[in-house]
Amino acid sequence: MNRKLIFLTIAFLLLSVGFLGYKQATTGYFIDKAIDLKGGNFITITFEDTEYSKLSKLRDDLERNYNVAAYLTTSVLETQLSIESTGGNTQELINHVNETAEIKNYEVSEIDPKLSEEVLNEIINGIFFAFVAMAVIIFILFRIPIPSLAVVFAAFTDIIGTLFLMNILGIKLSLITFTALLMLLGYSVDTDILLTTRVLRERGKFEDQYKRALKTGLTMTLTSLIALSSIIIIAGYTSVFGKLASVLVLGLIIDIGSTWIQNATILDVYKSKYGH
Repeated sequence: MNRKLIFLTIAFLLLSVGFLGYKQATTGYFIDKAIDLKGGNFITITFEDTEYSKLSKLRDDLERNYNVAAYLTTSVLETQLSIESTGGNTQELINHVNETAEIKNYEVSEIDPKLSEEVLNEIINGIFFAFVAMAVIIFILFRIPIPSLAVVFAAFTDIIGTLFLMNILGIKLSLITFTALLMLLGYSVDTDILLTTRVLRERGKFEDQYKRALKTGLTMTLTSLIALSSIIIIAGYTSVFGKLASVLVLGLIIDIGSTWIQNATILDVYKSKYGH
């Protein structure tokens, strides 16, 4: 293993932190929030026999002229258009849609901004508590500062890096993606614990321990990536499961570097110096 590769993961982490800090300073929040976390109207419109290409043009028209976020989902029976609007032009939107494509039915959900702010604060506290609890368990498990810190540092890299890529790809923070971030903590720590356990509790050269752990860990990660990618393809990106799976895919890809380069390099240096 080339120790110099760790500079790539560190550079990615610094880029992620810098981007999130800049977005926080310029927009007031480090990531765009979905409608369920910023308040507004969520409009669900169902069509029966309308061409997808026509609805796709309608979606683009709504986003361009009404400054809303719109998503299309299809099934065997019907096509659904979901619109996130923070303005008070709900009826105007619905009329515009109906003029272009006949509506089968629609539903409007109003989300109170004050309630959304309370939920958002709970989400931030939840992520912080989950991360601290994870760190405490890691320290109890290994009881050695440097390897334990390496695992926590890798998990931190996964979360920050995933938030950075969510910004780049336009994936908003919502109750769904928040759930995915919490799940990601468990996914990412699994491989780090596997590697750290092999290095600290098995005798032999680091390279041999690393290769055995890498084979098992990458098999776990690739299996998860295939399963999650299948969910995105089958359910669609805009579905609940699709959004959750998308965030997990991003996190697992980042975890390959943070575990098998970053964490592994720290363990390699630690073992060569202290001989454990």
